[in-house]
Amino acid sequence: MSWQARELARLCSLFKSHSTFVNIRKGREVSCTETLSILATGTRPNDVCLLLIEGDDAELMCLVLAEYTSKHWHLLSTSAFAASASRQSVPPFNVANSTIQLKSLQAQSTQYDTLLREIANLVAPANILEQTCAAFQRREAQSSTYIDDHIALPHIIDTSIVYPTIVLTRCQQPIIWSNDKSVVLCIAIALPSQSERETLRAISQLSRHLSSSAFRQWLTHCDDAPTQLTLLGAVLDQD
Repeated sequence: MSWQARELARLCSLFKSHSTFVNIRKGREVSCTETLSILATGTRPNDVCLLLIEGDDAELMCLVLAEYTSKHWHLLSTSAFAASASRQSVPPFNVANSTIQLKSLQAQSTQYDTLLREIANLVAPANILEQTCAAFQRREAQSSTYIDDHIALPHIIDTSIVYPTIVLTRCQQPIIWSNDKSVVLCIAIALPSQSERETLRAISQLSRHLSSSAFRQWLTHCDDAPTQLTLLGAVLDQD
């Protein structure tokens, strides 16, 4: 990766905008103009990374870097041009001897309680749907699952859940959550009562990352749900 990193740094130095290289798995961010710093992140093949660009000539810089990165790495998405229409989902994520399903939801709800019902439809069998809905509502009644940066994290552990599942919803319009906060991104976690230890470890890692303002901003910076799910999967895979 050394020569690619050098060329990336050279290209970034041609622009006035500030660019940041982020390795999601490592949780590290460095300036794109510093080759040694990029190499020091310990980035490995198949790591999920971000290039964040801010400044007066950011649009042009994004176009140039998108062209360069697409030739040397797998480009998931970019604001420089539309994401591939074929990328509508990601495969289940394997954690040791368990599987966490990653799903996205195109919700029609305008209220948080009806959104929770839509989520329950995705994670529970139809014959015990009401039990799942009640579990989400009970958790919300204990305390709001709004975390910050317009993100909510509803989560349950319940006997109605068969497979560990994460459901990501990009709200078409902001939804007022139970604490009167505005939510544009909802990440719901539904776990079976008897979850594998490795599954709980992975979910714990995700929760820790979502408590970080930097990670939440990286997540909301993405332009489409498949890329956001890929970022979540990278965190689940963190060692």
